Amino acid sequence: MKRGRRLVKRIAVITHRRSEVTNSALREILAMCRELDIEAVIPRQEAEKSSLSAGEATVVPDLLREQVDFCVALGGDGTILRAFSRFQDMETPVLGINFGRIGFLSGMAPEEIGERLREVLRGNYGFMDLTLLRLVHGGTCDMAVNDVVVHKPEGGTSIRIGYAIGGLKMDSFSCDGMVISTAAGSTAYNLSNGGPVASLDLDVLIVSAIAPHTLRFRPLVLGGGDVEIFNQALGSSASICVDGRVCAQLPPGESLTVSISDRKAKLVRVPGTDFYRVLRDKFIHPPT
Repeated sequence: MKRGRRLVKRIAVITHRRSEVTNSALREILAMCRELDIEAVIPRQEAEKSSLSAGEATVVPDLLREQVDFCVALGGDGTILRAFSRFQDMETPVLGINFGRIGFLSGMAPEEIGERLREVLRGNYGFMDLTLLRLVHGGTCDMAVNDVVVHKPEGGTSIRIGYAIGGLKMDSFSCDGMVISTAAGSTAYNLSNGGPVASLDLDVLIVSAIAPHTLRFRPLVLGGGDVEIFNQALGSSASICVDGRVCAQLPPGESLTVSISDRKAKLVRVPGTDFYRVLRDKFIHPPT
């Protein structure tokens, strides 16, 4: 993790879809920014959802081309993933404050805003580079922080999928789909598939299958290269999901390719954050 005291001048804020959950914290953060003479930028849709009054924040049409020191995301891991995609090339750092169920990527809990966020706004924070996946399909390109999933049609039967690594065809089998994840995504869908958990600082691709009807397949951890997924089903298109959102269909006979991108997403980390402590507290011994 890259650390050092930084001068914070301008931040963006986005929230969970349910504004009633985050409204109080949002206003606490905006008041803190005014106190510390930091400009807070909020998309118009967010401002309207939270009924912000004039002067509480700088309202902009969207965040795509906004230049900020980082974005504060009030929500769970899904909100954090959406925060990355709100900015051009996913290059703006994101700090998550957990209002979700797990919040594995979050930097702090809501009750820590008063103390820990104040320290961050005073410049006491670091960055962790997260691997990005590059998805190529049908001449289009997309990016993922967590995972790319190829899934059977909703309500449909299993499909036959083949896969190749570095151009070498490996195998094909019936399953409900396949997941290609980063280390950050290893605790998401990949974990449910029995895939391995990887430390966030590892630059890897993890390949797992969803309900594979075979004894041959085992999850794979790749240090690079590319993975090609083929839809070998007869007459059934598969859904392509990027970080939890359906972005396209994979018709029978077509394929997609996933590789590690040259670019990185940046996760804001506060002092004292430890991957294995978070892993233990969120997944092994979660609060009851």
